[in-house]
Amino acid sequence: MFVRLTTHSLVPYQQLTPSTVYQLENYLPPSLRTYIDAKLRALRVWLIEQGILAAPPSSTESAAVISARSALDAAKSSLTNSQNQLRDHESDLDKDYGPDSVFRALKGQCVSKDSGEYTYELCWFDRTKQKSKKGGSEVGMGNFVRLDKVTVDDVVPADGKGLGSGERVALRYENGQHCWNGPNRSTLVVLACAEKDEIWKIMEEEKCVYRMEVGTPAVCEEGGDGNGNGKKKSGAKDEL
Repeated sequence: MFVRLTTHSLVPYQQLTPSTVYQLENYLPPSLRTYIDAKLRALRVWLIEQGILAAPPSSTESAAVISARSALDAAKSSLTNSQNQLRDHESDLDKDYGPDSVFRALKGQCVSKDSGEYTYELCWFDRTKQKSKKGGSEVGMGNFVRLDKVTVDDVVPADGKGLGSGERVALRYENGQHCWNGPNRSTLVVLACAEKDEIWKIMEEEKCVYRMEVGTPAVCEEGGDGNGNGKKKSGAKDEL
């Protein structure tokens, strides 16, 4: 069986496609085309109602509806951000920043020092890290976990950049990047009174276990012992 599309072509019935059907409509009388179109629409509605065909997408929303939804989404996002900030502030209030929160002002600040082939960085109450001067990615040496106190017995050098003897405030940074054939890196940061924040010395006491000696005004007390540092805020290095 063949269907004539033009005066010069015949299409086998088995090869009819939707496109050829629409081409065929072009050769039908207007009244017949209207009748067929109505029947096809009715058939489509019936197929949708029977669940055979998917329903067409809903009509485009009005500008007012779109604007209202956008405003609602923005309000939800703002509320979520405010709740997250509140949780961060509450968590921060629970952290130990030393007596009278003396170390709080240091939060978010970092100090660094070149030593050998590496540059070391201490970010207060955040993390310690190491980076090769030859390039490459940073190596995490530990994440801050708590304040502590340690007893030291060192000779203060002529420049005054040393721990001296006595009890010192320390910051422990743990669970750093895993060390090949060793533990996760960690850093003990021991503090002493100084006029500015400065890393004095970095040592690797054991495999991937580091110790930093750091000077900071945060542990100095006028006329006192600087939380065990035995140094006055005036810069004097006398031991008590």
